[in-house]
Amino acid sequence: MLAGLENISIQRMTQDDIEEIARLEKLCFSDPWAKQNFQEELKHRFSVPLVVKSGQTVLGYMCLWHIEDQMEIANFAVSPDFRGRGIGKKMMEKVLWEAEERGCTNLILSVRESNLPAIGLYTDHGFEEVHRRRGYYRDPAEDAIIMVKKLRAGG
Repeated sequence: MLAGLENISIQRMTQDDIEEIARLEKLCFSDPWAKQNFQEELKHRFSVPLVVKSGQTVLGYMCLWHIEDQMEIANFAVSPDFRGRGIGKKMMEKVLWEAEERGCTNLILSVRESNLPAIGLYTDHGFEEVHRRRGYYRDPAEDAIIMVKKLRAGG
């Protein structure tokens, strides 16, 4: 499934990755995070910023927020040049592993209602829609679908 890609790694994001991630962010999203947002992710204790690479090529990235027994997927993107190769699935497996390792009881995320490929990926991994935030996104204005995946019986 990851044909043509070798030595795929998912590792903690570093300052050296920020420039390329910020460039990809602008390609992937109509209302992108600023480069400074990613720099801040490197500093926060609750943040788990990860980058997916093949050699030195950035294939994707994600920013996870671990707060108490919950993990939120704050940002999740695959480079347009590498979509459809199973990278998103590999990233989601890493998210699930990180959440389990940290003892999280659930995962939460927001996604544009028009982002059907992402919604499909999340649904395939057990996420369910629990709420909508009307007009949450800008450029263009659009609802956010809030999705949750229960990981284990919480306590």
